[in-house]
Amino acid sequence: MDQRNFKLLIAYEGTNFLGWQRQMEGPTVQGLLEDALARVCDHQVTLHGSGRTDAGVHAAGQVANFLTASARTPRQLVLGVNSQLPPEIAVLKAEETHSDFHARFDCQGKYYSYDYNVSPVRNPLLCRQSWFIGSRLDWDSVAASFEYLLGEHDFAAFQSHGSPVKSTVRTLTKLELTQIGPELVRLSVFGTGFLRHMVRTIAGTLYQVGLGHLKSSDLTLILEGKDRRKAGVMAPAQGLCLRKVFYQDWPF
Repeated sequence: MDQRNFKLLIAYEGTNFLGWQRQMEGPTVQGLLEDALARVCDHQVTLHGSGRTDAGVHAAGQVANFLTASARTPRQLVLGVNSQLPPEIAVLKAEETHSDFHARFDCQGKYYSYDYNVSPVRNPLLCRQSWFIGSRLDWDSVAASFEYLLGEHDFAAFQSHGSPVKSTVRTLTKLELTQIGPELVRLSVFGTGFLRHMVRTIAGTLYQVGLGHLKSSDLTLILEGKDRRKAGVMAPAQGLCLRKVFYQDWPF
């Protein structure tokens, strides 16, 4: 039978995993999914994700694809794989796609969110999916910083040291703050590509702007300096979520 190419939409609560990418030791999202798919498809599977997420980071809309000779229908794949997965991971949708689709190389853009817990008292029910900062930030100053980050820039100052990339130039197309109920403020970040820890470092730097430790205009100097030590702290992993991966539907 010819190989079929399946596209998967995947969600996971990343607290208990060592990130997306399969590793030699410790549970990963990719590793658990590949093992589950192998049992359902009756052969070893290589899953190609749209990109990596780090340990503790969540996803509501990760996308991956794999090739299989299995005759399983999309519904059978979803039900079969989910029955083999821990409750923190689920395949939301499976669809057969064209043979040359690749979840990573065909990606046009991504939407990440970062959630700050702004309640005056820490809520334990939110601690796995948000960063507790209390109600002390100047959100107007945070929003005023967006104009310095939007567009194409060299984001070398916002990546972790030692990241193996050919270029640190990236494009942010949209930044937005939204109140999510009484306890959460969500930073939404849209871009065509991201460096390792880039969104978490942006979230941490904006946090320091909100505290008054940095000025909005300092972001221009930080970008131009390309020095990670001049940017803000890296926000903790639990507040970050990959919300959507865009392909032909990229709106920017």
